[in-house]
Amino acid sequence: MQRLSPSLKPIYELELALGNEVERVDEPAGSRCPLAIVFKKPLHVTDISARLKLSEEVTEWESSDPHYPAEKGFHCARTNHVIGAPKS
Repeated sequence: MQRLSPSLKPIYELELALGNEVERVDEPAGSRCPLAIVFKKPLHVTDISARLKLSEEVTEWESSDPHYPAEKGFHCARTNHVIGAPKS
């Protein structure tokens, strides 16, 4: 995924390596998010925390809008890109 924020690419690559699959790519994904990568299964948050040193611009994110699916993941503050997945 070439357009994805460099800060989120390690998460994307680890999820693929752990067997998760991309369900969809939303571009744009709302008025504030130009790109969202949504995986089919919940993210491997424990593995992400243990294996990756994330940039300070990356924070955990959770959808609280009832108009959208219940998802959570990671957000890049610099690009407003998101990696999401269903809540576990």
